[in-house]
Amino acid sequence: MGTGERIVIQTVYDATVATVNDSSLIDPQHIEQLRTTLFDLIDNQDRKKLILDIAKVRHLSSAALAVLIPLQEKYKQAKGKLVIVGVCPSIMRLFTITKLDKMLTFAEDEHKALDMLGAKQKK
Repeated sequence: MGTGERIVIQTVYDATVATVNDSSLIDPQHIEQLRTTLFDLIDNQDRKKLILDIAKVRHLSSAALAVLIPLQEKYKQAKGKLVIVGVCPSIMRLFTITKLDKMLTFAEDEHKALDMLGAKQKK
């Protein structure tokens, strides 16, 4: 089930993959849509293993970063896990400068993220 084409939500084994299709996360409305969609996964759908794929994103505002911090906390409180994949070098530098690289979990690709989450095929 997707939310328009900006964010595509898929289930892979027992994990959820949220793929952001925007190249830029600067517009406040797009960021709010992202926040609403991602928080709904943990708050209302009890999806405790989330892979956030931002491979297409090249520009990220501080407001978009501000979504990730409480989202990470929400997953931690729910004994779930959030893994971010597809981070381009310029955005990784932003995570490093803001010290979010110490707070968030990153993987090289979806396959490695699934391994980190211990994702299992549903029975």
